[in-house]
Amino acid sequence: MIDLHCHILPGLDDGAKDWDQSLAMAQMAVDDGITDMVCTPHWVPGKYENSRSEILPCLDCFRDSILAASIKLHLYPGAELRLDLTLPQRIKAGELLTINDGGKYVLIELPDESLPEHLDEFFWGMEMQGMKPIISHVERNAILRQHPNLLFQWVERGYLTQITAASLLDEFSEEIRQFSIQLIEHRLAHMLVSDAHGLKTRKPKLSEARKVIEGIAGAEVARLMTYETPKRVLEGKYVDPLEPLPLRRSTRKRSFFDRLFMLRP
Repeated sequence: MIDLHCHILPGLDDGAKDWDQSLAMAQMAVDDGITDMVCTPHWVPGKYENSRSEILPCLDCFRDSILAASIKLHLYPGAELRLDLTLPQRIKAGELLTINDGGKYVLIELPDESLPEHLDEFFWGMEMQGMKPIISHVERNAILRQHPNLLFQWVERGYLTQITAASLLDEFSEEIRQFSIQLIEHRLAHMLVSDAHGLKTRKPKLSEARKVIEGIAGAEVARLMTYETPKRVLEGKYVDPLEPLPLRRSTRKRSFFDRLFMLRP
């Protein structure tokens, strides 16, 4: 299996705290059947300023460490980039990392509180510059749970999505677990990732959640989400996802917060 999202590099964000924890996470991933992993520390302006020039040397050190420890895990560079209008320019300037430093697939973390009104135009602009958005942990975004049609439209336009393994294993809320299942049923999730931050919660493991996906959509979809699609992304190749099926809006009564951040479909 290939894990495209993991906070395993030590001391860069809220993931691994030190080299010992990073090595333990790497061994746990290998024991679970993960062969390849993209290291994706957070980039959040003003909080985690993890530029390309800071991540790559740390990754080189980690590669040396797992080699010395005889851990058979292939590591690749990346970053989880908080949504920011300057992302394309920063990537083009070589300041920020894309998946495997290929310049094509960009892992983007959306804010939880609100989404910019013209986000479609922003994503389209990225594509015009040769970049393809991958939206991280869509199942955990409260706005997307209330407005799934927005996510459906993005997937229809070719944007890719990730869901977190822990979301299928009762490590978050039941609402998140149910929405994760719906995303798989409606072909709105393209990759299963660990988004691992440590050894106790959000572990660097995919196998249990992969079995859940097999039960929902079959072994072939599980393989697509844990190997075939991640492999193409890692190699910078074109991904042709399955045709999405629309999700109905939630029937839950909207709160003041929901109405305040209502998005047009």
